[in-house]
Amino acid sequence: MQSRNPAARIERLSRAFAACCAVAAAAASGGCFYNEGGLGMSEDKHVYVSRSHQPWTVTVRDTRTGQAFWSVDVPVGKKLVVQFLPGQGSDNKFTPDLMQWGIMDESAGYGNLTNSLPVPASDARRLEPTLRAAPELPPEMTGRAVASPPVQVR
Repeated sequence: MQSRNPAARIERLSRAFAACCAVAAAAASGGCFYNEGGLGMSEDKHVYVSRSHQPWTVTVRDTRTGQAFWSVDVPVGKKLVVQFLPGQGSDNKFTPDLMQWGIMDESAGYGNLTNSLPVPASDARRLEPTLRAAPELPPEMTGRAVASPPVQVR
């Protein structure tokens, strides 16, 4: 049964509207929602979730030289989020953009990208995700110590 009190209905609608506005503002502000497939708009943000039958290695390649510029093996059960920010890298012409990245739990919907690296501009770099041999067990199932993933900066 709906409340007959118009003031109570207006207050509930106001709260719902405020919550919707907060979610929309967070998503539009560069957002920190990291889901596979992204938000459905072009923002140069990429998410790779490693699973036992789909373990990812992600490499940034400099297309001018063909050399791998940066690479990381994403551990099973984790996800890598990479975002490129044009013009925020170094002052030289070779790495003018900034790449921010972070590895977090597969189930994390948001988080901070605490790592950054100046990278070549968008017309001089390529993001290359490749699959490693599968299946690959998560570190906690192998009996090995959980270590940070190997990151290679060349």
